[in-house]
Amino acid sequence: CSSDLIERASGKPLDAFARDHLFTPLNISDVEWKSYPWNGKISAAAGLRLRPRDAAKIGQLVLNDGAWNGRQIVPPDWIMKSIVPRFQARGYFGGLFYYGYQWWMGRTLRGDREVKWVAAMGWGGQRIFIVPEFDLVVMVTSGFYGKPREGVGALDTLNNFVIPSVLDK
Repeated sequence: CSSDLIERASGKPLDAFARDHLFTPLNISDVEWKSYPWNGKISAAAGLRLRPRDAAKIGQLVLNDGAWNGRQIVPPDWIMKSIVPRFQARGYFGGLFYYGYQWWMGRTLRGDREVKWVAAMGWGGQRIFIVPEFDLVVMVTSGFYGKPREGVGALDTLNNFVIPSVLDK
């Protein structure tokens, strides 16, 4: 799993590596990691809990090509590589999407206009949407844990309210 790779490469547990190299530079201190009950290892895929404001900082970091407050936190070439579509996933989260390195890519259609976005899609419907065309980050929280189509509400909010309100200005 990805946490094992980070731990082997850095020599640090995932939570310590993330704290030192991501959360501290972003001034994020209130984090919670959930672990797998069978081995006690951090669930890197679905175990991180952040305040919505702090999750939005990660979206802003990606929007800014890895920079935060004038400091390069993540190399810009890594950000670009991570948001390149690697495969197509139809139906997952209620639509047609592409997946990169831990990021989902999609589009919103409004009339004849196509607006592309990048998203982190967390468990229960938590979503960070990044819309580069509008220099926009949208954080949506939800509590539909384990429910069918748990992320559809967040996607509907983006598609039917946020994007149209930006386009209609």
